[in-house]
Formats: sequence, C-alpha cells, structure tokens
Amino acid sequence: MRVEGVTVRFGGITALDGVSFQVPRGHIVGLIGPNGAGKTTLFNCLSRLYSFSEGRILFEGRSLLATPAHGIAALGIGRTFQNLALFGTMSVRQNIMLGGHCRTRSGFLANALHLPWVRREEEALAARAEELLQLLELARVAETRVMDLPFGTQKRVELGRALASQPKLLLLDEPAGG
Repeated sequence: MRVEGVTVRFGGITALDGVSFQVPRGHIVGLIGPNGAGKTTLFNCLSRLYSFSEGRILFEGRSLLATPAHGIAALGIGRTFQNLALFGTMSVRQNIMLGGHCRTRSGFLANALHLPWVRREEEALAARAEELLQLLELARVAETRVMDLPFGTQKRVELGRALASQPKLLLLDEPAGG
C-alpha cells in the first residue's frame, strides 16, 4: 500500500495534511498518535468511507479511488473499527461468516434457488468460521447474540469477521481497546 500526500478537510478543520507512507508486503506497521491525530480518519480513507481532497492511495499499484467502498473487501483489504460495527442481534458465528461473503460468487438469484454450488460456498464459509472461532477462542459463544457479549469479546468477533474475508491487508483500528 502506498499513501501519497493525502489531505482531508472537514470544513475549516484539516484532519490529515499531506500524509505519505508506504507499507511493503509482509510488513506490520503501527500508526501511533494522540486522540484526534487523524488515525481513524486515515483508516476511513483507506477503506473508502471518507473521501480525501488531495493525494492518492494505491493498493497493489491500483488507485483506491477507482473502487467504491463496497468493493474494498473484495480487493483484499479487511478492517476493524474503533467503534464496533457488528450485527448485534446476529450470533457470533453469523457475524464471522458474514465477513467471508465478499469472497463468494453467488448472487441473489443463485441464493434464492439454492443452487448446489451456493451450498458449497456456504459450507466453505462455515468451515472457515469454525477455524476462526477456535483460533479466537470464541467457540463456546458461537451461537450467542453479539449484543449479549462483553466489549472485549465483541472486539474478537469483529477481528474474526475481518479475518474471514481473507485480507491481504488488515487494518486494525484501536486493536487493544477492550
């Protein structure tokens, strides 16, 4: 990933001012700064939730501006949020499986018709979810509604959902929170 001169303004406030850096494949990079420094704003630009007024962001040599927000996961960028973005009434297992749907090819009609290959995709998602439930020590709460869990456990569910998308780049916003 390459970030070049990214600037974000909210009215008269400059949240990011010419931010540039590069993250080579296989590296772990931490973004450190005080509250209000723009870390989450930058993550929101990287995941296309925010637009930026100047600069560019490239992922695998491709401009992220060419990709809508709903296509970011399919590019291989996964993310967790500072403020949780889970489906509270769904189970832990369902939330994690949801993260893998960006890797499936089935559409509305194929799902409605319950085509055999759709069932195979769902079985693969379920198997991946089971692996992540074990990895993140969530198996005992797999069928629990997310809203009924403590915040720290919900953070692990969100990590599981992000990992289910099999990301090439994983953005963790406030990973130690909770």
